[in-house]
Amino acid sequence: QEFGTLGFECTLEEVDLEDITKNQTNTIKACTSEDPGSKCLQGIYEDLNAYRAELKNFNDQKVLAKIDEMMKVSIS
Repeated sequence: QEFGTLGFECTLEEVDLEDITKNQTNTIKACTSEDPGSKCLQGIYEDLNAYRAELKNFNDQKVLAKIDEMMKVSIS
């Protein structure tokens, strides 16, 4: 049997797909609107912050450092 893109051997039915960004800015809508501006960047920042909190449990400093680097984008 072939492995999925994340290297885990499982089906979608076996994975708990919780939306950890459901109470935040809808990034897709904000970034595809006619005038995305700072709402798009704010949504991306909020998403990265939520993902960082979840990924912190894996204790992979390289991944966390890359997320921190992406979060340094200035939102004006």
